[in-house]
Amino acid sequence: MTVLYLVTGPGDTADIALAEGITEELIARLSDVAGLRVTSRYAALRFRARGPVDPQRVGRDLGVRYVLQGSLRHIGDRVRVAVEVTEAATGYNAWAQTYDQSLRDVFAVQDSVAVRVAEAVRGRLTRAERARLAAAPPTTSDAYRAYLAGRAAIRGRTVAAAARAIAAYYRAIALDSSFAPAYAGLAHAYNVAADWGWDVPGVTYDSLGPLATRAARRAIALDSLTSETWLGAAMGARSDSPELALDYNRRAVRIDSANIEALHQLAWGYYGTGELDSAIAIEQRVTSRDPYFAYAYAGVAEFLSIAGRPLEALAWASQGLSIDSGFAALHRQAAAANLHLGRWAAARAAAARAVELGDVPAPNRALVAIASLGGGDTARARAAIDSLGSTLRGKLRRSPSGLSRTDAGYLAGAYAQLGQIDSAIAWVGRVAPWQRRFHAARFLHHWMYDPLRSDPRFQALFAEMR
Repeated sequence: MTVLYLVTGPGDTADIALAEGITEELIARLSDVAGLRVTSRYAALRFRARGPVDPQRVGRDLGVRYVLQGSLRHIGDRVRVAVEVTEAATGYNAWAQTYDQSLRDVFAVQDSVAVRVAEAVRGRLTRAERARLAAAPPTTSDAYRAYLAGRAAIRGRTVAAAARAIAAYYRAIALDSSFAPAYAGLAHAYNVAADWGWDVPGVTYDSLGPLATRAARRAIALDSLTSETWLGAAMGARSDSPELALDYNRRAVRIDSANIEALHQLAWGYYGTGELDSAIAIEQRVTSRDPYFAYAYAGVAEFLSIAGRPLEALAWASQGLSIDSGFAALHRQAAAANLHLGRWAAARAAAARAVELGDVPAPNRALVAIASLGGGDTARARAAIDSLGSTLRGKLRRSPSGLSRTDAGYLAGAYAQLGQIDSAIAWVGRVAPWQRRFHAARFLHHWMYDPLRSDPRFQALFAEMR
């Protein structure tokens, strides 16, 4: 079966986060029922923005027998959740129920729905199965709702979304200072912000790495038995030690081998220690386990680009875009692969589309400049690269220890392609040391930096990382 995201009223981000949290908890719980195969949340994401959907079409698209869908409405301190399960082949309802709960007791709904749905589609449950499906949330209702809001926000992959996620996780911690998943989520959010080069309000770039590490250590101290905790800890540890982060990634997968996000981040853990072949193989395994997980296609494409395999990189980016054409990072990876193949117009269009979809501006500005250079417009390329440099020098004044690889790193690659070797090496040196260490494979193998590799100054920057 597939569990579609509960539909909410327009514009209320708190209700959206609550609906997402209940939906994903249902997916997780029903996935544990023996004999019941449940598609991932990434499969359901394909249908979330389409409004009411035809369950028979969903059944055909995803190859499932049953489709669960419903709605969540919040009025005052009451929440109404209406849920139905449809047999996809016939269009007939197999089960339906409407729940009217106080907001504080809303998580009792997911307990009841999980049990009733499992019984409707699979049959009688054992006592142990019923107990697992009706497990109580690991914290208070208010803290859990704040945690869900953070988890929903960080998926937006924008600076505003990261700021909302961080605020929500802190709210959850204020309500329950022993709630480990909130600290793990905080470590994740800080690491993503640092890696993508975001200016999070009230937080300097220099402090993002240490804050991620501190949150990760607190999460482990509180709970070392869950995959989510070790996953958050791994994200936080990347600014401290790529080797330690990889160890934490492995622990997360050992605890829950079905955790797709943990397996995806394990690929990045191997990348961070320079093991590109392992990173590619694991990320490809993610796509075979969950063919709707767009992040994995972008990851495979990026690793292949770094390994000097642009045709394969473009094929993976294109495959990902056929599944999720609105995923900005896939367009950026398509742009990078097209540049390597000399397809200047296609690269420029892909980078522009990535920015339209909310991707980080700096790397796409660098890619567009390289496309202009490849197309023969050197003056335009130089002006664009110098303009990006001016922007990033202002950012560097606020972050004296260095910038992210998405900022300074891409600018360095653009200067390298322009032939301004001194400027390129200077900007490589302005990548924050921990970012340079974690992304060493990119600098040492990606085609953008080919003109720098024989320069002793460039070699020295990475010799000191060992």
